[in-house]
Amino acid sequence: MINRKLVVFVSFCILSISSFAQTRLDSIRNKLFAPENKNVLVASHRGDWRNACENSIEAIDNAVKMGVDIVEVDLARTKDGHLILMHDSKLDRTTTGKGLVADHTLAEIKALQLRNGCHIKTIYKVPTLEEALLFAKGRVMLNLDKAFDYFDQVYTLLEKTGTTDMVIMKSDAPADYVKKNYGKYLKKVVFMPKINLDDKNAMQRLDDYLQIINPVAVEFKFVSDLNRLPYDVKNAMKGRARIWYNTLWNTHAGGHDDDCSLVDPDEGYGYLIDSLGASILQTDRPAYLINYLKKKELKKKWECIENWDYLSVENEWTMQTSPNFDVEEVFLKGKHTPATNEDGIIVTPYFAAVIDGATAKSELEIDGKKTGRIAMELVIEAIHDFPKDIDANEALKRITEKIHSFYVQHRLLEELEKTPGSRFTANGVIYSYEKNEIWQIGDCQCLFGNTYSSNEKEIDAIMANARAVVNEIALLNGATPDDLLSNDPGRNFIYRFLQQQAILQNNPDKNQPYSFPVFDGFPINMHQVRIFSIGNHTQIVLSSDGYPCLFPTLRESECYLMNILENDPLCMRQYKSTKGIKKGNCSFDDRACLKIRINR
Repeated sequence: MINRKLVVFVSFCILSISSFAQTRLDSIRNKLFAPENKNVLVASHRGDWRNACENSIEAIDNAVKMGVDIVEVDLARTKDGHLILMHDSKLDRTTTGKGLVADHTLAEIKALQLRNGCHIKTIYKVPTLEEALLFAKGRVMLNLDKAFDYFDQVYTLLEKTGTTDMVIMKSDAPADYVKKNYGKYLKKVVFMPKINLDDKNAMQRLDDYLQIINPVAVEFKFVSDLNRLPYDVKNAMKGRARIWYNTLWNTHAGGHDDDCSLVDPDEGYGYLIDSLGASILQTDRPAYLINYLKKKELKKKWECIENWDYLSVENEWTMQTSPNFDVEEVFLKGKHTPATNEDGIIVTPYFAAVIDGATAKSELEIDGKKTGRIAMELVIEAIHDFPKDIDANEALKRITEKIHSFYVQHRLLEELEKTPGSRFTANGVIYSYEKNEIWQIGDCQCLFGNTYSSNEKEIDAIMANARAVVNEIALLNGATPDDLLSNDPGRNFIYRFLQQQAILQNNPDKNQPYSFPVFDGFPINMHQVRIFSIGNHTQIVLSSDGYPCLFPTLRESECYLMNILENDPLCMRQYKSTKGIKKGNCSFDDRACLKIRINR
């Protein structure tokens, strides 16, 4: 029988997320329409095409989850007049079909499957523009490329779907032509001109656009740094409109592209922002750019901590050494006291790991310890006894058996089989020297080279958004931030679901979209465990989710955290979490960070 209270709760969460999403779109638009605002907006080229099929719903979804502000997609029209997401005029490269898009009906194209960037057939389908608009509605802005010739048809769809406020149209058509033919749309739809700064009349065309259309942004391109017009553009646009550059290829922004930024992001992204005044960057590496912008903002606030002595004075970790890697930085601190800290760190000759015991959702305690603390300790004990050549599958099996044996020893197994919310649960990220791999289970984090994985659970993001909405409503109804710190109505609201959410952990149903792996004494779905090969990288950082974002140095991660704790102690705006800071605690969660250098 369906639990009606749960149905009502889930329905509210869906409405809450919808409300949150609209707020997010409003935030993006507010920044877009404020050219003096220093925030750099991130546009993702064809969505997140490196991890999903380009111009697919999945690519849009991935980009939104990364935190991009704008997703660029391309349009084409079918034989029977439907607008679909497709970059090429032909189907051959991105689908299982062949021939021109214009020679096929929508039904024929819908029968095809999309190919990924390696030309491998996937299960995904070509979306229509209408489907993309409805999916992205309220969540992100869409930049429609190859759409100008269909402006009338596009606008009809925007009106139909109620999405006129989330679309950017663009073209290099003359300003007077745009005004004459499409001026009726420009009060509702954002139009962005495109200008090639290598053209002789580039500055005249810019002046025409600024005078006739007054755009909120202009997209520029130039091949070489020998062109000095980008500096003139910076002055001409200051305070009037945002400057957009593409970092996709070296010929679009004078060589300051994504590849340049992988080697030296300050020379790539940083040059476009600081020297040329770019405030919108379109990239093929959105996660990398977002991370760079976070670090760039962090450097401005580096003085947030004047005295770093606490990193040694308050560190709860007992030094452990290994002949195979050096511990370069380490910090372990409980949100309340060392005795209640549910995060742990272990270093052995062949393993290094950060383990995060999950906050207990029951009153069960053993010897004065909560279930998350005990789970963390059991995992660390299991790792301590690992043989050096153990693989991920066997390692996680041993950890599972360790916790399972504890249940049997304390006669808890039968009860915990029935009540997942009471299980002794932990997450972890483990480095194996012999396998040269990182094994990521749950929402602990890892960073090596340009690879960063937070592994945030989708269900946690949903709950965090629902909590934020409930608290925002409380503020509108007269509550103060101090009231919410003392009594968090959002946390209270989602707590009953957090207790039931445990049914999703290690759920054996492989088709369950919200399931996730944890250490809890029950079998782990290995297909959900993330395994990273480290290759030639010699430096890795492991941490719990007590850090909202992980950076290459401990000070950077601490500074980012301190900025959030100072400006968003409720963790509901700048950083959305399922909980904020409780009275008497120093942070919203325990935290552990370990940086090691591998000796080979």
